[in-house]
Amino acid sequence: MEDMLRYQPIWPESAQAGWNLIQMLKITTTRSCWMRCRFCDFSHFVPMIDDHPVPSLSLLQASQSHPALAEAYDLIKIRGGLSFFEPWSYFRSAIRHVHKRNSAPIQALSAVEVQHFHRVEQKPVQEVLEELLWAGATSLGPGGSELLVDSWREEMASLRLSSRQWLSIHKIAERVGLKSQASLMVFPGITEEQIRVHFEIFRELKSLSVIEVKPFRCLGTQLEIMGNPHLLEVLATIQLIKKSFPHVMVAMNIDNLSRDMCELLQWHGVSRAMVTKDVIE
Repeated sequence: MEDMLRYQPIWPESAQAGWNLIQMLKITTTRSCWMRCRFCDFSHFVPMIDDHPVPSLSLLQASQSHPALAEAYDLIKIRGGLSFFEPWSYFRSAIRHVHKRNSAPIQALSAVEVQHFHRVEQKPVQEVLEELLWAGATSLGPGGSELLVDSWREEMASLRLSSRQWLSIHKIAERVGLKSQASLMVFPGITEEQIRVHFEIFRELKSLSVIEVKPFRCLGTQLEIMGNPHLLEVLATIQLIKKSFPHVMVAMNIDNLSRDMCELLQWHGVSRAMVTKDVIE
C-alpha cells in the first residue's frame, strides 16, 4: 500500500496557462509488426514469404500525392509497426517527400524503429539518425519510452529495446540535431516508484522538451482484460511530471475526450493538447 500512486487534490485559482492545441497529421507506415508487444494492436505476425499484408509502395505513393499533405498542421507524426519488407531507404524517401510537401515539424519514427534498421541493414545508429534529419525530421518519436521499467518491458514487450538502449539512441539523436521527446504509459495499478524509474532515464536527456502521457489502452490486444487506468492515476502521474520536470511540456492526445476531461487535464498541467486533424494509412 505504501507504494501506491497517490493523487493530491489541487485547488488552483485558475487553469494552468499555456494550453496549446496542436493540430496533427498522423501517418502510419505499416500496421504490422514482428515485435509482438502484448499491449499493441499493430502486433500482427508478418510472414516472410507468400502474402504481404501491406500494399506495395503505398506509403511512398501517399507521401507524393495524398491531398492531406496540402493542408496546414502544427505537427506531423510518422509512426507505425515494423516489417522486413521495406528497406530503410524506402522510409527515408517517404519522409523526404512529406517534408518537401509540407512545412510542419515532423516527428518521425522512434528509437525502436531506428534500432530495427540498425540491426537489419547493419547501418550505424548515428548514420540512420543523420539521414532522418536530412530527410526533414525535426524530432524522434517517443516510442519505446512507455516501458522504461525493464522488468515490465520483459513481461509485456520482450523484443523491444532496453531502457539503456532507448536512452543511448536518444542521446545520439540529440547530438545530430534531433529534439528529444519521451512518453510515459499510465497503466492500471502503476506505482510512484515505476514512474520515478522513468524519470531517472528522462533526466539524462539534455534537450528533453515534451513528455507525452499515454493512458493504457488495450482494446483488441492480448491485455484487454486489464482494462484502463483510473482518471486519478492519470492526473497523479501528470502531477509527478510537473513537480519533477517543471520546464518540460506535458502532452496528451485529446481525441474523443469530453470537454470536462480536457478542462481537468488543463487545470492539472497538460499544456500540449494534441488533436488528430487528418490520417494517412
